[in-house]
Amino acid sequence: MKKKCIDCGTNIVGRSDKKFCSDMCRNAYHNKYNGFRNAMIRHVNHKLRKNRHILAELYRQNDLEMQRETLVYMGYDTQYFTEEQIRPDGIFRFCYDFGLETLEDERVRILTRSGLRQTKKSDSGMCIAAESSETYLQDQSTQEANSV
Repeated sequence: MKKKCIDCGTNIVGRSDKKFCSDMCRNAYHNKYNGFRNAMIRHVNHKLRKNRHILAELYRQNDLEMQRETLVYMGYDTQYFTEEQIRPDGIFRFCYDFGLETLEDERVRILTRSGLRQTKKSDSGMCIAAESSETYLQDQSTQEANSV
């Protein structure tokens, strides 16, 4: 009985425990299998990166307060964020190191995690999903100095 390739179905020549006829079929099979399995994770990561990019660009342009509708029109998806803090002084939703403060009349204010710490003194037991950009940059410069 001849064994057949799992991906394309052609006869396999060679070792008795081979499952694929070639590296191309092996890669294609695993790409299909893992691609479907990780599609949701890729989709969520794409949305988070896009949201962070929009917030970072607006923050860089110093455009810090706006209507929520304007932000959504620019492509920001309000369903995707890495952290939410509900405090007595407001609701804050972060997308990594940039965040939104919900204001009255459907307005939002863009801020950074470090800016929130400086202006809002409250210990809420934050659950951070990613390092702040300052910590990351410090770690990178330390690693580069140590490698020289």
